[in-house]
Amino acid sequence: MENPIAPPWSRRRFAAGLGLGFGALSCAGRRQAWSAADEELSRETPPRGGPFAGLAAFCVDAEPIQASEYAARRERARELARAIGVDAIVLEAGVSLYYLTGVRWGQSERPLLYVLPVEGAPLWLGPAFESGTLGERVGDEGEIHLWEEHEGPYTQITARLAALGRVAVDPAMRLFVVDALRQAARQTHFEIDAGILSGCRMIKSPAELALLRRASEATKEALRRAAAEIRVGMSEATIAELVREAQEAAGLTDVWTLVLVGSNAAFPHGTNIERVLSPGDAILVDTGGSLHGYRSDVTRTWFTGKPSAELRAAWEVVHAAQAAALAAMRPGVSGGSIDEIARQVIDAAGHGPGYRRFTHRLGHGIGLQVHEDPYLVGGAEVVLAPGMVMSNEPGIYVPGEFGIRIEDIVAITPSGVEVFGPLSRSIEDPFGVG
Repeated sequence: MENPIAPPWSRRRFAAGLGLGFGALSCAGRRQAWSAADEELSRETPPRGGPFAGLAAFCVDAEPIQASEYAARRERARELARAIGVDAIVLEAGVSLYYLTGVRWGQSERPLLYVLPVEGAPLWLGPAFESGTLGERVGDEGEIHLWEEHEGPYTQITARLAALGRVAVDPAMRLFVVDALRQAARQTHFEIDAGILSGCRMIKSPAELALLRRASEATKEALRRAAAEIRVGMSEATIAELVREAQEAAGLTDVWTLVLVGSNAAFPHGTNIERVLSPGDAILVDTGGSLHGYRSDVTRTWFTGKPSAELRAAWEVVHAAQAAALAAMRPGVSGGSIDEIARQVIDAAGHGPGYRRFTHRLGHGIGLQVHEDPYLVGGAEVVLAPGMVMSNEPGIYVPGEFGIRIEDIVAITPSGVEVFGPLSRSIEDPFGVG
């Protein structure tokens, strides 16, 4: 689980260097939507050394997505558009543009637009003063149309848009851009894309699966190493810094970390109250990073010293709920049914009904964004299929007392499910090393 609202780098606070799925940090410390260019800015060599020096080689051989795969993605998008009678897809700078083209570009008041018709060459529209940079990034992939500062940007492609009867717009496109397109090409029917882009992105390729697998494995090993350095008396912020350092040492970028100690963990996304670690406390750490743009998201809950009988029982229930959901995951079942299976385990242990103590959905898809389709939530009709990747993260939260969550990333396979990295084996072995 990722916190969309918390400030940076501490405890319950999600340090997100990434947005739109990869985040960016503002001066005020708020998490902003990710523009694909942000990750490029974060690619300084992370620090190495100290107790995490042995992690340095963890991700060095991970391969980024190749040009041939971006081309295949565009063809798949065209196939899906053609199948529903859409003539073109229009996107602006952001994560879906990066997914289809590999072009990273930050959003601003000057729009960068990409038109992918089902037939013919793609079309780019950008500011003229950015022509050099745009040309470098786009190469020979499509026609580039430019507008000067005093011109209306959309008039440059009015004629092309007018020739298209039905155009699907990226759901993430800003409203003022959508409105301007409609004004520029009144005879064209614009509609919000209801499945072309998500239909492509939900099913991961072997290359995407490899990156997501490695990112999860790196986060889990980094978290295990960081946990060995945690001591009673440390603040949540200090613990978060250890977890961040370990993941960066393993080769991940854009690391975010949520650390919740004791009763603070009853708030799934944290509280403004800072706590230090005391004997017997539960420690909940939810964290992740990025590997060539692909995200990890892992939560572990463990204890300093011997947990109380109540804490032990709650941890075991969460563990059992996760196992039950995992056993039910396979192609052909609905996302809603998986959420219900986990919720029934928690309800049966006296923490229900419904959302009383398991206060959130069971899981979310993950890829270039930490949260993306599909979602495992009550009533979800999405049918699981091979190549889908998602979190499995049940929890129990008792206000004023404690919170427990266990989260792993899994991939649907033709025969069932694959877990990326070791599971929590038991309350004594939360990192699965036994």
